[in-house]
Amino acid sequence: MFFSIKFKILISIAFIMTVTAGANIYFTHRDVGRAMLLSQREASEKMVSYVRLNTEDKYRSLLRAKMDMTLEKRGALKNTALVAVSVLDSLDRLEGKAGTTAAETWIKTIPSKDIHYLLLDRNTRVIAASTPRFRSDTILSLTDVKGRDLAQAMTWDRISDRGDYAVVKLGANRILTYFVPFSAWQCTLATVLDIDDIEAEAADKLVEIIKALESTARELVMIKGGYSFMFTGEKEFVVSSSKDVEEKLAGGINTRTDRLILDDMMAAATRSRKNGGGIQNQGGEQKFIHVSSLDPDRKEMVSSISYFKPLDWYIGVTTPVEEIRRPARELVVHQNLLTAVMLALGLLVVGFMVSRIASPLKTLAAYAKKLPDQDFTAESSTGIAIKKRVLLSRDEVGELARSFEFMETELKGNISNLMEITAARERIQGELNVAREIQMGIIPKTFPTFPDQEQFDLFATIEPAKEVGGDLYDFFLMDEDHLCLTLGDVSDKGVPAALFMVITRTLIKTTAEHERSPAKIMSHINNILEADNPRSMFVTLIIGVLNIRTGVLTYASGGHNHPILIRKNGETSYKTDKSGPMVGVIGGFDYRELSVSLLPGDSFFLYTDGVTEAMDPDQQLFSDEQLLGTVENGPLDSLEKTVENVMVKVKEHAGTAPQSDDIAMLMIRYNG
Repeated sequence: MFFSIKFKILISIAFIMTVTAGANIYFTHRDVGRAMLLSQREASEKMVSYVRLNTEDKYRSLLRAKMDMTLEKRGALKNTALVAVSVLDSLDRLEGKAGTTAAETWIKTIPSKDIHYLLLDRNTRVIAASTPRFRSDTILSLTDVKGRDLAQAMTWDRISDRGDYAVVKLGANRILTYFVPFSAWQCTLATVLDIDDIEAEAADKLVEIIKALESTARELVMIKGGYSFMFTGEKEFVVSSSKDVEEKLAGGINTRTDRLILDDMMAAATRSRKNGGGIQNQGGEQKFIHVSSLDPDRKEMVSSISYFKPLDWYIGVTTPVEEIRRPARELVVHQNLLTAVMLALGLLVVGFMVSRIASPLKTLAAYAKKLPDQDFTAESSTGIAIKKRVLLSRDEVGELARSFEFMETELKGNISNLMEITAARERIQGELNVAREIQMGIIPKTFPTFPDQEQFDLFATIEPAKEVGGDLYDFFLMDEDHLCLTLGDVSDKGVPAALFMVITRTLIKTTAEHERSPAKIMSHINNILEADNPRSMFVTLIIGVLNIRTGVLTYASGGHNHPILIRKNGETSYKTDKSGPMVGVIGGFDYRELSVSLLPGDSFFLYTDGVTEAMDPDQQLFSDEQLLGTVENGPLDSLEKTVENVMVKVKEHAGTAPQSDDIAMLMIRYNG
């Protein structure tokens, strides 16, 4: 029962319905809760925005008042300075530079209640002052609010003709000064005014702002358990609903971060602000954060916080999360009851439908179990009948039953065809195996092949990529003093390449019977292969003739890979000369003869491109450089070990990649 399709379908549908219902309940609860929080957030932000806009409006009034007073005092300083400059001009015209003495006396005795005068020499030292508060050492030690060194800023040759202003702090007072150059005497005239009264008036207006905000905050409508507040960067409350609220916020710990609630509010508000220094955007964006208060039941709260940078104030509204999410919880309870009723009804309906589906499937299962007992190779067999009711059904089960019947018919035909194809393939494979035996049989494989010849050692190997291949090597004595050796690579693989290889090898042997020159042998073979070559096949070929007595190896290379010369001392190098193009391509071509003198102990290494072009699974080639290094660093004391070492390295490089081309290698050492 537990393994039947009926049971599995019921369980699957029940699982899907349960998961769907659970997901629906979860996401509904989450999304409704989020919607409630978002709604409360918008309401809280509107309250905070209202308070902040009120604060900004009053703060703008405060700034305008300060600006008007500052501009008034700047104008008074400038006008006074210009009057003083006109007096200095008069003294200069009357007495010249000697008029500085009269100017000093005049400045010291000018009657003034608020504005004082300074006359500074070219080194910014005080010549005369209308008040003893300003001395040379005082000027040299002051820095204005912009961070400028006051003495340097007041040097007469650094001031523009329009003059300049500076605000400095002298003791507990803030001083506004205006200074202009007097070029005739290379000195500076400055007027000075105390502006502490501006700050005092601004402080009085700020107290009025706070009183107005307290009244506004208390009138805000909050949901049950919520409250509004405002505190400074020093955590001093400017406005709050009650002392109890101040105590909860000042000492409360946010259980989400284990930090003070006020610290988290300040961090959140200052992180979210943008361009906080200007009046147009005083506190940046509002930040909505979760906190937990110090109430006995540790209720979770959410707060909307905004930072007002000009006054370093934080404005906030806090609301209990429980009160916000209460409607969402009630909605989820009703939804759970409705979902449970729908789930039960759905399972009853599904159980009935599954029973209707499972019955014909049992019939098809019984039919499938009897299929293996049939002999599909027989011309006629007793078919296993499927119930007519199932075959005539118009749903997917009926389609499946008709597919079973069709499958039985097709199986008979496919098995018959497969038996014929298998027999033909086995016959072809047998013929290929015979061809491989014949091909390998005509290539010398016994080493040493010439045991009575001590003047040289020779070893060769071949490994086709398929059953038969297109690589070839051969060697034979032409007479007592000359050894002919050859190695080539036909431009294809498989049976066509093998036949072309046999023809090439036969032509080399028959031509070498009456010709000793490798170049002429290659030219003769090239003309024959090119003349009758319907498939346009070709072969890269090296033919060499070694004079056993002198060690001179004459050879011709028709488009083949460069051979490697290995000296007795281990020095290896490629012989890059070529005699001509690939054999069988261009008729009537006269190949050039090459030669190399082998000293006793020197070796000559021939190979096909199946070695250097062997590819690994990443399509990387074995390469000429790697072959040269393998030969140079390999065991050179034995030709067989050298060739086998190269074969091992090539296969290690290829790894799991299939052999992409035939491989042939031949190596000869001259002993002298």
